[in-house]
Amino acid sequence: MVWMLLIPFVVFAQVIRVEPASMERLGIRTQRVKIETQSPELRIPAQLKADASMSVEVYAPIEGIVKKLYAKEGDKVRKGQPLAEVYSPRIAELNAQIRMAKVRLQTAEDLLKREELLYKEEVIPYARYFSAKVEYERALSEYKALLQSRDSFGEVRGDNLLIRSPRSGVIVEQKAVLGSSVGLGSMLFKVQDYSRLWAYAYADPGFRLEGNSFLEYEGRLYPARLEWVSPRLDPATGKQVLRFVVENRDSSLKEGLKTQIVLRGKAQRGAWLPVSAVQRVKGQEVVFVRVKDGFEVRRVRVLLSSGNRVMVEGLSEGEEVATEGVIFLKAQAER
Repeated sequence: MVWMLLIPFVVFAQVIRVEPASMERLGIRTQRVKIETQSPELRIPAQLKADASMSVEVYAPIEGIVKKLYAKEGDKVRKGQPLAEVYSPRIAELNAQIRMAKVRLQTAEDLLKREELLYKEEVIPYARYFSAKVEYERALSEYKALLQSRDSFGEVRGDNLLIRSPRSGVIVEQKAVLGSSVGLGSMLFKVQDYSRLWAYAYADPGFRLEGNSFLEYEGRLYPARLEWVSPRLDPATGKQVLRFVVENRDSSLKEGLKTQIVLRGKAQRGAWLPVSAVQRVKGQEVVFVRVKDGFEVRRVRVLLSSGNRVMVEGLSEGEEVATEGVIFLKAQAER
């Protein structure tokens, strides 16, 4: 079945004469037009950045001195892994109070046991037994309150507070230095998880995503989800800024990497040609169609592009089109 799109184009009334024997010398290669189904593809430059939602800053919850360091900038850490120990005078003071409170609690407990035994044997009145019970409850409450106050700072080792990583990732910033003093709220570490990245790309204004999107790196495609479109154009490029989310669980992608986003639209059926077949002559897009005496200059319209191929309007299935060595043909057509 012959497929043809009728379009109201002005046809170039021009045939470039080329002898069959000269085609090989000129490097002219042709291929027949086929009606195929292919997904249009658009590639736009992109750069990878750290996903800000995947980072965490670790702060000191108490004043003190850094006594031990278990990790440093550049280290990979797991969630819950120890990072540092901070000696805290406040925790040391609480520990002393807890030891004293524990002694008072033990004394009150021993007294209560003795008074309870005497009361059961009716040696002492209930009021005396009740007074010992009240004293024990007060000592127990004081002891528990001190423990709770100390534990509110986190995990304690002796008079030191153990700082653990709240998430897995890489330590990208370290402020904690062995022997240095830290204040309440001082940042100690920043941990970045690179298992997910942001890819910032730039597209023409009015861009709309239809179909699937991928990030391409070293021949591999990573699924990329469009997360955000800037409401303003980039002042430097005049382009629309897009942000894609890319999973990076095998850590093969790196922050700062310059790559490209591949956008694939819905499959389209039509006449697909190599990009090299379409040339611009006198402001018009044309192809060179093989005829009896050489090549006819035929105006076409590019409808879609997909990598190094384009879908054009204005050709019939089975026509023979020049795809290589078109420089000579273009030069003749421009005369």
